Amino acid sequence: MKHERICAWMAACLIAAGCSKQDSSHTGQAGDTTQVGASTAMIDTIGRGPWRWVATVTSTARIACDNPDTYTLTFLPDSTVRLLIDCNRGSGPYLIDGHDIRIGPVATTRMMCPPGSMDAAFTANIDSVQHWSHNADTLQLQMNSGSMLLVR
Repeated sequence: MKHERICAWMAACLIAAGCSKQDSSHTGQAGDTTQVGASTAMIDTIGRGPWRWVATVTSTARIACDNPDTYTLTFLPDSTVRLLIDCNRGSGPYLIDGHDIRIGPVATTRMMCPPGSMDAAFTANIDSVQHWSHNADTLQLQMNSGSMLLVR
């Protein structure tokens, strides 16, 4: 019973967060957390999704995702990103300024995924994304430690 109440509370919080209105202005000042309105050009590139995670490449390793359909990002025009993180779901704001991008904070459900889940690696990558580039049906999200590769 307690678990059901916690799940219901978390679902209500996610719904409330998704319904909140975001400011669509951005001053570009350091530490500024206001939202950047998604431009038409951005929607024509990364806005058409969902993007499926296929790998993360660093200078020392390549981590291949074994099931890209269970790790996805969808960038919405209202500067919200929706995530599928294995058995969990999430959403949060994203900020774009040219090819700079910041994602989060992201609110997620907290179900225990099956053994072998890559949810922790995927979430850690999302939290550290700084830049994006796009080529046909491939999206590259760059971090200090490497890049996430996603496909449509």
